[in-house]
Amino acid sequence: MPSGKIKIAGLFASNDFGSAYESNLKAYLNQSPNKDRYELVTERVEQSAPTVTDPMTTLAADNPAVFIAGTSGAQCTQIIQEAAQNGMKASAKYLFIAGVCKGSSFVGKAKVGGDGSASNGWWTIGGGQLDFNSTEYDNDAYVAWGRKLLADAGYDYKTSASFGSGFFYAVPIVQALQIAQALPGGLTRTNFVVARRTMDLTHPLLLPGVKYNMNGNDDAYFLEGSEIGQYDSAKQQWIQQGPIVDLSGKSKNCAWDQSTSTCK
Repeated sequence: MPSGKIKIAGLFASNDFGSAYESNLKAYLNQSPNKDRYELVTERVEQSAPTVTDPMTTLAADNPAVFIAGTSGAQCTQIIQEAAQNGMKASAKYLFIAGVCKGSSFVGKAKVGGDGSASNGWWTIGGGQLDFNSTEYDNDAYVAWGRKLLADAGYDYKTSASFGSGFFYAVPIVQALQIAQALPGGLTRTNFVVARRTMDLTHPLLLPGVKYNMNGNDDAYFLEGSEIGQYDSAKQQWIQQGPIVDLSGKSKNCAWDQSTSTCK
């Protein structure tokens, strides 16, 4: 391997989510002026697989400098545990977990075990979403309201990051329904689409500075911003590194090619 070559390892889900993750990473590396300095090695895993031991062991044997995970669900925690056990956590300079894995119910010490140090130092591009389960937001008005709503219905918000995801995705849907109802003709499919395509929302579960908006056919993406976070196991929180990255309105629209899981 040429001097200065940086090995990047990726574990991706064997579905459209993982395909999009992998294809976009490859596209980014291929357009980089430093592309000749990188070597990408990847493994795929079925989301229904009971463990990620085999692909993680294979990737650890490559001794990567950077590891990137593009999976979700229980595998988020398994990846962190495997990296701690197979030596990758100690040897890799950067370890990235998917943004959908940032919930405390995936990375907290109650899940990864022991003192929680297995999660310490991991990075995420978190999409700006507040960690609904984190003690950091105990005094946030919307988070407190949501947690109480769940508690009153007999649910413990700490058991799953999916509760926070549910509130996150529900906010713009409810807003769009209310806007559509107020338009001439009332609540119709057309008015609902209009409401969604013209939405400019201050989302209560996004970090300040991360915009949530769309502009007709000119900008088809609600969310084009993120924080970059690193996990602090002592605080049991993601610590934001640097300013918010805001690319609202700058992503080019694309036609999705289902056969290759890429944008045209």
